[in-house]
Amino acid sequence: MAKRLPPDSKPSSDILNRDLSWIAFNSRVQEQAEDARLPIMDRIKFAAIVSSNLDEFIMVRVALIRRRRAQGEGVGEDGLTPAMILERLDREVTELFARIHKNFDRGIRPSLSREGLDLLEPDQWTRADALYLRDFFNERVLPVLTPLTVDPSHPFPLLANGAVHMLLRVRQKPKEGAKFYGETDTVLVELPRSVRRFVALPPLPAEPEKRRFVWLEDILSRFAGELMRGYEIEGAYPFRILRDSELTVDEAREGNLLAAMEEELLRHRHESPAVRLSVAPGTPLEIVDYLARHGRLELRDVVRSPGRLEMRALFELPEIFNRPDLREPAWPPASHPAFEGATDVFAVMRERDVLLSHPYQSFDPLVRLLEQAADDPETLAIKITLYRVSGQSPLVRALIRAAERGKQVTALVELRARFDEAANIAWAKRLDAAGAHVIYGVLGYKTHSKACIIVRREPGGLTRYCHLGTGNYNDRTARQYTDLGYLTSRPAFGADLSGFFNVITGYSLPPPWQRIEMAPLGLRSRTLHLIRREIEKSAPQNPGFIRAKMNSLTDPGLIRALYGASRAGVKVSLLVRGICCLRPGVKGLSENITVRSIVDKFLEHPRIFHYRNGGTEEVYASSADWMERNMDKRIELLFPILDPECRGQALRHLDAGFADNTSAWVSNGEGRYRRLSPRKGEAPFRSQEALYREAVQAGQATRQAAPNGMFIAQTSAP
Repeated sequence: MAKRLPPDSKPSSDILNRDLSWIAFNSRVQEQAEDARLPIMDRIKFAAIVSSNLDEFIMVRVALIRRRRAQGEGVGEDGLTPAMILERLDREVTELFARIHKNFDRGIRPSLSREGLDLLEPDQWTRADALYLRDFFNERVLPVLTPLTVDPSHPFPLLANGAVHMLLRVRQKPKEGAKFYGETDTVLVELPRSVRRFVALPPLPAEPEKRRFVWLEDILSRFAGELMRGYEIEGAYPFRILRDSELTVDEAREGNLLAAMEEELLRHRHESPAVRLSVAPGTPLEIVDYLARHGRLELRDVVRSPGRLEMRALFELPEIFNRPDLREPAWPPASHPAFEGATDVFAVMRERDVLLSHPYQSFDPLVRLLEQAADDPETLAIKITLYRVSGQSPLVRALIRAAERGKQVTALVELRARFDEAANIAWAKRLDAAGAHVIYGVLGYKTHSKACIIVRREPGGLTRYCHLGTGNYNDRTARQYTDLGYLTSRPAFGADLSGFFNVITGYSLPPPWQRIEMAPLGLRSRTLHLIRREIEKSAPQNPGFIRAKMNSLTDPGLIRALYGASRAGVKVSLLVRGICCLRPGVKGLSENITVRSIVDKFLEHPRIFHYRNGGTEEVYASSADWMERNMDKRIELLFPILDPECRGQALRHLDAGFADNTSAWVSNGEGRYRRLSPRKGEAPFRSQEALYREAVQAGQATRQAAPNGMFIAQTSAP
């Protein structure tokens, strides 16, 4: 359970600090890793997710706040200065790291051992183990190692971001003869990324069923003498450096953004400043000082890890220890009933709108739509925005095939999608080589919208088939993130999306939108209008309501608009997965606001908004969270869900989330969360499981909106 924040961390504002809220979210995820009721492989997955999230947080947010501190920024909307935030984050991050390692040592590791998997320390190796690992090192590890000496002619190298390195203190052996290359006492070696972090040992004859693994850094430490012949190894010290991930590109310079991004990625790899140095337990102070000095870090930026470095490696364990019985059974995506037996996706979309609920329902109809368009002689044009796609994306391959077959393919590939820049550059080049029109983004804005339009020649004229989504065009994350995708051939959507693509590809002025709204042009004002309209139409005898689901809520203007709605008697119910800067349930401020967070098998990702509107209810979905960056600095889309069946399907996501009493957490006015559990006599209800069961039952040839009365779409005030 999340601990109470110390008194001095209580916000002095009606806006909570976003970074402390982010820590609170990851604390909720970490509690999943600590939950002994979950299968051990699922616990390992959550532990690895938190470790990975913390790395990204340090490289992005901590680095940003450090820059703000250096620039002398003052108090923010949350009442805190950058220095105050960094001090509190240091405390919270340290505590979270300690929980990760404590849980690994006292919870995960013993549980794995009981299930037949041992992670051995060097003092547990048998003589036979050591002989086997020496051969493994010489055959599989040593050939890919590059020792880097540090001396006057070999300056301290710029080390790879996030990689585990080993600093070797070495001493020349006596009587080894003259060395033509000189001497050294310090050697740096990067742990090879081509070798798994966990190395399997042969089974013991007495326990053939037991699986045994050792850590790669222990092998390197033990056999480093094989690498540094002529030297004695006096000490081997693992360490790790995290660097500022911010890319700075002059978008307005002469030339194109693709070339600028490629240059910046190369420059960043060699010049990005270090943010954090982590050293292994027991590392001598003189080694810590040496690394900090050469990494240009202050000692306050150095962390002594309470255990192993880079715990993201835990992602390997479920794969190498393939025990399906030690994880929750898989939930294979169900087929959407609209596509049961259908071979023509266009025909389905002409007949009806379709709402896909991923990952409960398959991503395949969208893949089939693009593949059919690529091969269809009547398809004239395909336009799409791409933010993050998988490494083997079938969607992008379909776009390439379409371009090669003479279709007019226009793809806006967002090169500035953080940590996916290199992959997006590669896809952009392939699309360009195939003959597609490739746009590398919009000057000054990230394109975060998820939109696709296909123009087809039909007997009655041109028909436009549209897809609008809350998640990326990524077939892999569509199996891990909950999202919505709206398929429609309604002419108003087609006209709007044609205008949208003209805006972002040709800088045309936007037309009067019939259905959609676009950031940064009007999404903020439209959202504020919808909140104010709810206030105007609310009455004591017939109160309004706003229900919303999103990833993050940080925008002060929108938060204060919700406070105004609460004071006016509007019931505001929020499902906010991660960061939430709103303070719910505060007397005189937000008595009518509740905030819940769902942490479960899948990452909650859709943005869904439900307004009572005086009884004429409206439901929207969006690519945008309620964050300043989404409203003002990104290209985003908001769209209504018009089809009644689709609208009911979207509302059941909200209904399920607010009914959840097993995976839900409730926030209070100080940013602390309490996990819900069924009350006495109340049946457990797990929203993701219920939504998956509904999808499966719908795919088994029933099209009832709420099969078996599982839950009913809300059509009146909560």
